[in-house]
This record gives sequence, C-alpha cells and structure tokens, in this order.
Amino acid sequence: MRDGVRSGRRWRVCSRTAFIPFASLAALVTLSCSCMDDGPSGPGQDPTGPLAGVEFWAYQLQDQTEGGNMQLLGESHYDMLVIDQTRSLAGEEWYDSAGDVAYLHSTDGSQGDPKIVVCYIDVGEAEDYRYYWQQGWQVGDPEWIAGEDPDGWDGNYPVLFWYDEWQDIVAGYLDRIIEDGYDGIYLDWLEVYDFGPVDSAAAAQGLDAEEELISYVQWIEQYAHARDPGLVIVAQNASEMGTYSEYVAVFDAIAQEAIWFDGGGDPDTGDVLGDVPVDPDLTQEYLDCLADWQALGKPVFDVEYCEQPTNVEEAYSSGESEGYVTYCTLTPLDGLTQDPPPGY
Repeated sequence: MRDGVRSGRRWRVCSRTAFIPFASLAALVTLSCSCMDDGPSGPGQDPTGPLAGVEFWAYQLQDQTEGGNMQLLGESHYDMLVIDQTRSLAGEEWYDSAGDVAYLHSTDGSQGDPKIVVCYIDVGEAEDYRYYWQQGWQVGDPEWIAGEDPDGWDGNYPVLFWYDEWQDIVAGYLDRIIEDGYDGIYLDWLEVYDFGPVDSAAAAQGLDAEEELISYVQWIEQYAHARDPGLVIVAQNASEMGTYSEYVAVFDAIAQEAIWFDGGGDPDTGDVLGDVPVDPDLTQEYLDCLADWQALGKPVFDVEYCEQPTNVEEAYSSGESEGYVTYCTLTPLDGLTQDPPPGY
C-alpha cells in the first residue's frame, strides 16, 4: 500500500515562465527573474531562527511505515526530518501518525537534542489520494480545481488557492498536523501562482496571482501560529519569491530541490532516479534567488537527486560553499539516503 506521496517537484524556479526539466540552453535563455540582477550569489548573513542550528536534515515521503523505515528514521541522527502524515492518506485515516511523531521526538539528532519533525503538505494542489478528496471531483468541478499537474504527477491538481473552500480544506489539514504534534510544516507547490490556468483565472477575476500567493501564505502563517505559536514553516521551491520581504517573513527557511542534480522521465515511475546535471544557467538562477533568502537570514536546505560518487561529492561541496544544508537522495524519496553528508 502506498505510504506517502510522490517525490518532490522541480519545475518552477527563478523565472516567470514554466521550467521544463533538462531544457536546452536555447530554451533556458528565455528565463528571467528580477533576482538575477542582484549581484553574485553566495552565503549571506548567518542564518537565524529556530532552524539555524540544523546541521543535518533528511527528507522521506514514501514507505515511511514499511520495512522498518520509521525505526531507521529514529535511529538516524539527522537534526530535522521532513516526512508525510500517513493518516492524511485516503484509507489510512486510522493510522497513528501522532505515535510516529512522539517516537521520533524521543530520539536525538546530531547534537543530542530531540529531532525536529516537519510535516509535508501540498498547499498548491489537491491530491486525490488524501482524506479530503471527494468522489466526482475533477478539473473544473469544483471550480477551484484549475487543471492537471503540468509535469504528469497522477492525481495532483493545481488549485485556485484563494477560494474559501480550498482554504477551509487547508485549515482542516493544518489542524490535523498540529494535533499530531509535528514541529513544523513544509509547504509544497507554492509555484502554483505561476501555473497558466491559475494565473489566467486570477486575471479574469481582477486579481494578481503573485499578490494572492503572498496573502495566502500570510494567512497560513496566521492560522497555524494562532494554534501553535512555535510551529516552524518551511517553503519548498518558488525561490524567486525571495524578492518580496513580506513573503520571506512568513518562513523560517526555504528548501530548494535539484540545484545541481535532478531525476527525469515519468515522475510517477521514476524512470531516472537522479544524476541528471541541471543546466548551469538554471543553477545560477537558483543561486541568485536563494541569495535573497540568505540576505534576510533564512537557512537554505538543499535536496539533490544523485548517487554517483562524483556527483554526490560535487553536490555536498557546492552546497557547503553556498552555505546550504544539503541532502543527497533519489527521487522516490522512499528511504534514507545511502550517501549522507560529510561529517554525519
């Protein structure tokens, strides 16, 4: 039985046009981002906030309850774990996710402190394998389901995230996460604002999708912190939004996928699990945009998809040189890496 969600997505970065993974240089030169004009990238001010002390982190979304994987997560000494909430999966509502969190809290990270346990939540797409999905839903019904996932993830649908009905669903999801005792939330698919049908729908309603995204994450922060003031909030991708200080202020950190190495092929089957070099121009865009976050004191967590020794070495070395906390794994995200970071 499936015990998690798909692996991470990496198609929107520092641009105002959609990112096609592994695109040619000719295609990449069309990308543009205001953060590209900010000067050279590199470590900014020292990270601050509740995640500033995280030295090692790990990211697993699938097979958490299979084959002793939860025990392996506990036996590891990663300081922060990003995992899924198993009981949010349709048919798994009975599962004791709170028990998993309590177990992980009873185990220590690299510095002898209890692990920080952060819950993945997709706030930009409806997922038909979650508890909230209703029979008969499809694109356009309800009207806030805007389309199918642009990169082919089955069962994932970008949403008009400013609609009250969708935000009610997110509120209920956040309640469940907080109830289970997670230390934080890891927000995925924030690039939804730039998905064509979403942007077009916003314009047709006299709205600016980018401004709506800022309001949306501010609402998430206010809702979550009214219930748990200490809950940490991590953004995944959409690093180009770092040009807006009011957006960055919502988050305790940003996580960026595939700055140097990615996977490929059918995303649901994971045809290529990693070791595909990212175009250097695209890498530089990531670095420039992430520098905005660093300048505001936000830690940057980097997940690279690779396992070839030379690529793993390059990824960790490059991440360290930029001041990132890097984790090398493979796109299924179905177990702890076999290539932990130096010094782990």
